[in-house]
Amino acid sequence: MRLAHALLVIVDISGYTDFITNRTVSLLHAEQIITELMESVIDRADHPLSVNKLEGDAALLFREFAPGDGAAAARDVLAQVGGFFAAFDACLRDIRHQRRHCSCEACSNTERLCLKAFVHAGEIAIKQVRRFEELAGEDVILIHRMLKNHVPSREYVLLSSPVRELAGLALPAAQEHRENLDGYGETILWLAAPADLPALPAARAESPSRDVESGQATPGVEIRREAHFHHLPGKAPSGIGKLWTALRARITGA
Repeated sequence: MRLAHALLVIVDISGYTDFITNRTVSLLHAEQIITELMESVIDRADHPLSVNKLEGDAALLFREFAPGDGAAAARDVLAQVGGFFAAFDACLRDIRHQRRHCSCEACSNTERLCLKAFVHAGEIAIKQVRRFEELAGEDVILIHRMLKNHVPSREYVLLSSPVRELAGLALPAAQEHRENLDGYGETILWLAAPADLPALPAARAESPSRDVESGQATPGVEIRREAHFHHLPGKAPSGIGKLWTALRARITGA
């Protein structure tokens, strides 16, 4: 086990619970859609920001940084988070087009799905449990508490004060937002729209392709996604196995 300064990110799909629980016949289609959307987001994470684990309709990512490098790390992470929203929107447009002929409840209600992101900075403990890398500590708990809030929007970025301080002028439009977080009391947070986040440098604006099995970048190769649409919900989505294989490789380094 070791301690590290890190930026923590949780990306969460708004509308997931209703989307899943209110779909009976179309449950498989709903799960396929959520998987494709989450895959499109985590594929945009660029080293040293990496995926730690999937948490249902959400993913936890982190980036370690050395003392003195926090400001640059925060700007990079926030720019990548902005890229997550762009990837999510592009994937959702593709899904709507691919599934336009399906009348099931899931394929007909994708407009209810949005993305929201939470960003915090602090000290974490990184420990190895079997082949898995686990994050622990008070700051890991705090970012999960941030998910339960009273933000009226369904698409937003919610930042902790340490992130706001590190980002400085990179977040001029962030608005103060107070929440009574469970176990922490009234906490000052900062609310931003995806468009308020800093932009990635031009050289990194186009995300490189990644080998599905290894998760490694492949420069100059166009990303091509396999269509996961199966009108009859009897076939397992071919992308799910690849998703878990890629995530396992990123976590374990295998």
